[in-house]
Amino acid sequence: MPEPIRHRVADPETLKALTHPLRRRILREIDRDGTVTSTTLAERLGQNTGTLSYHLRQLERYGYIEDLPERGNGRERWWRRTNTSWRTADPDTLDEAGRDLVEQVTRRRLAEDAHDIGTLVDNLVTHWERDKPMTTWSRAGTHLSPEQFRAFEAEYLELVHRYAQRVDEAPPGARPVRIRWFAYPEPDDDAEPG
Repeated sequence: MPEPIRHRVADPETLKALTHPLRRRILREIDRDGTVTSTTLAERLGQNTGTLSYHLRQLERYGYIEDLPERGNGRERWWRRTNTSWRTADPDTLDEAGRDLVEQVTRRRLAEDAHDIGTLVDNLVTHWERDKPMTTWSRAGTHLSPEQFRAFEAEYLELVHRYAQRVDEAPPGARPVRIRWFAYPEPDDDAEPG
């Protein structure tokens, strides 16, 4: 897979496109399957194709997905993710409305992650028996300067991008894998709560 285009989202409209819960679900389905149509999404998500077509066009408008005309038949459009690595802009560079949108998107993503982890924990024995060769988790702590933290993050992202591949490029036996990384400084003991 070619090196992804890295893009920081600062435009409020582009950020807003990710705040809609159905669009987040659409992106998860595309991430899992590689390509989708509004019909396949309608069956999975319990929505009508007209609603899904609208949201697919909005995601395309803001550069999150792209149409695959070579797969379409005139009536049905196929969609996949663009080769873009999306990151939200530094909140310090945004106005108040932009910061609110970053917070909304972040809360939704973290809620999705918490749900995924809860499902994993609820089905841990079954999941572990079935997926042991491809399941791991780790916790660690260290002391880093801001410069070291940025270097660590850059190396982590390079590793993820090195192994990133679309479904149609994946080798036999490959499965969708969710990778999550959270890193933040410990709160100061004398810091004000909240």
